[in-house]
This record gives sequence, C-alpha cells and structure tokens, in this order.
Amino acid sequence: MKSWLAKYRISASLDARRPLPPSLRRQIETRPDLSRFSACLARLDRALACRPANPGPSPFLHRSIMRAVEAAGPAPAPPRLRPALRWLPAPALAVLVLSAIWLWRDRSPQPQPIESAAAVLAMGESVAQSAPSTVVAPLSDEWRRLNRDVDRTAQFLLASLP
Repeated sequence: MKSWLAKYRISASLDARRPLPPSLRRQIETRPDLSRFSACLARLDRALACRPANPGPSPFLHRSIMRAVEAAGPAPAPPRLRPALRWLPAPALAVLVLSAIWLWRDRSPQPQPIESAAAVLAMGESVAQSAPSTVVAPLSDEWRRLNRDVDRTAQFLLASLP
C-alpha cells in the first residue's frame, strides 16, 4: 500500500513539474523498486516532452486514396418510385385507422335513452323515500330534548312554589 502511495506521489511530482520532496527522495534511495519506477517514469516523461512535431499526412497516402476513389466511380443512383406509388402508404394508413375507429365505435355498447331515464327516476324515488328521515332525524332529536328540558323546568318551578 505504501509503495502505491509513493508511486503516486512520484508521478504527481513529475506531472506538476515540481522537485521530489526530501522524504520521497529518501524512500527512492532506500528502495530499489521505487528507484526503478522513478527512473522509468523520468525517461517516459522526457520522451513524451521531446516528441517530434506532427509531420502531417504523407503525399503518397493522399495520392493512393484519391486513386482508389476515382477508380470506384460514382455510386449507382437508387431506383426511384413513381410519385403516385410514393404516396400510396399514407392513404392506406388513413383508411386503416378510420376503419378501426368505425369498428370500435360500432361495437361499443350505447345506453338506450329510455333505460337511462328509468334508472334516474328509480334513483329519485329511493332518494325521496330515504331523504326525509335522514334530514329530519337530527331536528326531531333536538326537538325531543327541548321538550324534555321544558318539562323538567316546569317540574322545577312547580316544586319551588309554596
């Protein structure tokens, strides 16, 4: 683990173009593997720094490519369809979509108007029968309590009279 860290520090120092720290130089002097690594990395760094300028493509290569292109000739033109055949898929697709919509609409169940009206009337009748008791129940309960309070008040007053 320590050798990996030392190798990383050697590489980072060379990349940053800074001199090696004294503690790292002592490690390189005492350990042969770090010494070999440091020397190899320094040679590689010098070789990469002194690389030759890019000469560009060779003229021979350019001429050979151009000869191959000229020898190949023009590419054959793709066969062209008549204009009428080129537009044929669009109307066919439209007819297919419209027929699918027509079939779907034709098969979907449609409620009959009389059945719908009968269902609404039946629901209205059941609401008319259950609504009064539901609406009036809290009021009748309150009225019963009020009557009880009045009766008790009357009994209290009668009992208080001499």
